[in-house]
Amino acid sequence: MIKPSKNNFLLIGIGFFILFSFFFILSNSEEPLTIELKKATPIFKYEEKDSVLPPEKIKQCKKTNSSIDTIKITSGKERVLLIGDSQLEGLRSPVYDYCESNNHELIASALWYGSSTKNWSESDTLSYYIKKYKPTYLFIALGLNELFVNDMDNRSQYIKNIISKVKKLGIRYYWIGPAAWKQDKGICNLLAQLNGSFFYPSQKLKLDRAKDKRHPSRGAARIWFDSVAVQVTKLNNDGLNLSIKKDTIRKINNSPLLIINQEK
Repeated sequence: MIKPSKNNFLLIGIGFFILFSFFFILSNSEEPLTIELKKATPIFKYEEKDSVLPPEKIKQCKKTNSSIDTIKITSGKERVLLIGDSQLEGLRSPVYDYCESNNHELIASALWYGSSTKNWSESDTLSYYIKKYKPTYLFIALGLNELFVNDMDNRSQYIKNIISKVKKLGIRYYWIGPAAWKQDKGICNLLAQLNGSFFYPSQKLKLDRAKDKRHPSRGAARIWFDSVAVQVTKLNNDGLNLSIKKDTIRKINNSPLLIINQEK
């Protein structure tokens, strides 16, 4: 009678023999053995996952031919994109500070020197940056280079096109009107008319000016955005919560400044 220990050794030996035989057969086979590992396709893709939200906060996912639409979950934290003309030089820092103080993120600032509503309306620049950075909220600071234009019918169409692009992409926005240093010829009233409560009448503020006598100084730009933040917060669900103000001026980190070349 074979003892249990010897029986175990016999089984182990048989196991090694079978394994050796398997690899011997593979080594003499003309066709190599291919093992393919595939990652399972998730049903949902989350851009942000700050916390668990109740079901009513999650929009229903719409199925397409071969993919699933992205669900945006922000849980109060917004991804802010700032776009516009040279006014962004002064606005970028206070916008960043307010975002940081209120648990939002200024994901990028797209500065187009000398640009107008015509430039942003007739190019794909706005759509490009929205699709690239996927903001949940957009600040538009535009109109300073149009204070003295008088083709209001054309400007009206440009502005409508910009608003239409933003709404089509499902982005909430707020238009910061031009901080005019002189009386304009109608662009400010037109912007107010077309944007309604989503417009800040910056031309009504008395602001100190930089050396060029046109743009607000750095300090004035902070006072300017203090007023904007109050009005944006009042919009509640359609606005951006910027209720917390801190006087600390932060160094801007992980928020690129994108300089756009003017069309020739």
